[in-house]
Amino acid sequence: MTPHLDPERTAPVPASGPLADDALAEEIELYADVVVAASESDGPLAESELDRVLGVDDLAGPARAGGLVVGDGAPTA
Repeated sequence: MTPHLDPERTAPVPASGPLADDALAEEIELYADVVVAASESDGPLAESELDRVLGVDDLAGPARAGGLVVGDGAPTA
């Protein structure tokens, strides 16, 4: 048996509250900031400019993400 579709109902019923993902929203905002900075640049963004756009403070030492050192300048094998 094929279910009957109600022609008056074209969209799903909304959830009972607002959906929010703060981490995703923050990531999208950072990405948008990088896109804007890149679009205003005459060439590739320098690492220092990218750090500025992302709000990275390299004066405090190597940035840490999830316990891993990021961009510490150590050579890799």
